[in-house]
Amino acid sequence: MKVVLFGQSGQVGEAVLRQLGEHFDWICPDRSTRQGDLLSPETIYEYLCRAKPDAIVNAAAFTAVDKAGQFHKDAEIINANSVLSMARAARETGTYLLHLSTDYVFDGSGTRAWKEEDRVNPINAYGKTKALAEKGIAQQTAEATVLRLSWLHAPGHKNFVTAICDRLKNDEVLRVVDDQWGSPTVAADVADVIGKFLNSYKHGKILRGIYHFANAGFCSRYQCALEILKRLQTAEVPWAFGKKIEPVKTADYPLSEPRPLNCRLNTQKIRRELKIAPRSWQQALDATLNSYY
Repeated sequence: MKVVLFGQSGQVGEAVLRQLGEHFDWICPDRSTRQGDLLSPETIYEYLCRAKPDAIVNAAAFTAVDKAGQFHKDAEIINANSVLSMARAARETGTYLLHLSTDYVFDGSGTRAWKEEDRVNPINAYGKTKALAEKGIAQQTAEATVLRLSWLHAPGHKNFVTAICDRLKNDEVLRVVDDQWGSPTVAADVADVIGKFLNSYKHGKILRGIYHFANAGFCSRYQCALEILKRLQTAEVPWAFGKKIEPVKTADYPLSEPRPLNCRLNTQKIRRELKIAPRSWQQALDATLNSYY
């Protein structure tokens, strides 16, 4: 099965190629080429109509939350307009589209885990562009899956887990917010789920619509940082000792773009339909922390 993958060098893209590389015929347009330039939606559309793959996996995005507010036009083109071009091409060529989205499409209110059918109400530019993409896909094609993810991490990339590790190397005291809640989710597990969706399509069953995936359990970013420190110390990483992590509130951080406080995702639908049991977020941390041990 021929699959076009956008975002091959990202956290999920790298995991997909590493784990599923031999199972599908991957075509990976580089972002430096015309066919991979997500700032040119019409070129993306024309390329996909020519290539006519069996499936498209979009793991690419403008993910820098604060920069998405500063460079909103570019973020909207990459996160929304180019995705609409993928969906339009998918509709016209009979191609299956699997698009990665985010918990940031929700406003972060309350404490209940968000379900797929809950109303989206993003509070920052990044979330708004991702919500636009979801809306556009729904309008363009029914042969699509939107996979919302939470707090992604992977070794060798910029994310919360690696940022905490880098700060622990250099600082004795870290201040981490304790009122943002979610599920740290390793890219390797997301790649496994993508493989299940593609295999389902390959065997004639399209799992349409929106799905939530995250590693099991919830924590605050502060609790996640404490768990990272504990695991580094258990592994006797020298620079992890003599360090202190203090809790603070999101309001104490002067960020240009607001952050949703409740990023919990309800994953019952994907557990039921794919018959999976995601490992805990604590266990999944090791997949990224191993590079520090």
